[in-house]
Amino acid sequence: MNGKFAKIGLILIFVATIAFVSGCIGQQPEKAPATTTPVATTVSSPTPTPTASAVKKWSKTFGGSKDDEGDSVQQTSDGGYIVVGHTSSYGAGYSDVYLIKTDASGNKVWEKTFGGGNIDVGESVQQTSDGGYIVAGGTMPYGTGKGGVYLIKTDASGNKVWEKTFGGKDDEGHSVQQTSDGGYIVAGITNSYGAGGYDVYLIKTDASGNKVWEKTFGGSKDEEWSSVQQTSDGGYIIAGDTMSYGAGVSDVYLIKTDASGNKVWEKTFGGNKGDSGKLVQQTSDGGYIVVGTTNSYGAGVLNVYLIKTDANGNAE
Repeated sequence: MNGKFAKIGLILIFVATIAFVSGCIGQQPEKAPATTTPVATTVSSPTPTPTASAVKKWSKTFGGSKDDEGDSVQQTSDGGYIVVGHTSSYGAGYSDVYLIKTDASGNKVWEKTFGGGNIDVGESVQQTSDGGYIVAGGTMPYGTGKGGVYLIKTDASGNKVWEKTFGGKDDEGHSVQQTSDGGYIVAGITNSYGAGGYDVYLIKTDASGNKVWEKTFGGSKDEEWSSVQQTSDGGYIIAGDTMSYGAGVSDVYLIKTDASGNKVWEKTFGGNKGDSGKLVQQTSDGGYIVVGTTNSYGAGVLNVYLIKTDANGNAE
């Protein structure tokens, strides 16, 4: 399983920005739309000169004597926060999904663990329209040798309403969102289906977590980390990285689908080294903003990589 088990405690930090960031960002030339195979985009290396200051209002840690990690956080409707990750300090197995609710000051209101006797991880959490929460991650039940995408629905107090698994060995959910029809869209990776290696895995469920459809995207090599958001046209935008297409060892991989998960277009961005897309969001102009990491551009071994595209995925 590709879950992350860093040797650190879970920490929640809240900061208030008190100054603006000014920088010089290099211009990214536009590439033509991809056809069957995505087209790599070449960009100039930016030379940022940030000047920023922020004040930490508070920080909190959660967990026990073993390894605990936070992977996703969202502010909740009551002004507090919901955090999901995984814990080796509590729960039933080597690693369990770890869900924490705090108040507006970061004080723990409740915590919950989910999973079985082996490895379970939480990667993404969102508050749902009923005040509860939806969690996506991965599970590998003890003794089965099989894993899968792990989807958990809770009520507002963190009590499990239902749980579902999808896929097979080494499949994992990395991003989840409630959709306009009350169901859910989950993006992650699969080694069970697709064209080869790890592929992007997109799953649509109804409000009860029952699978409506599933899709895979990718080529003969590995595609990794996936982020998903429903778009204004009812379709979906997915970001990750690909070793099957593009110019480098790995490139940012951006996929647009219709409401049924059928691919509308796909694009790659990056240079001749390793580049990865982590999160994507539709912007107010109908385009998309993608953030990830680059080993092809910038001043260091790994730099933050921010890409703005138009509605057709062309870099602006």
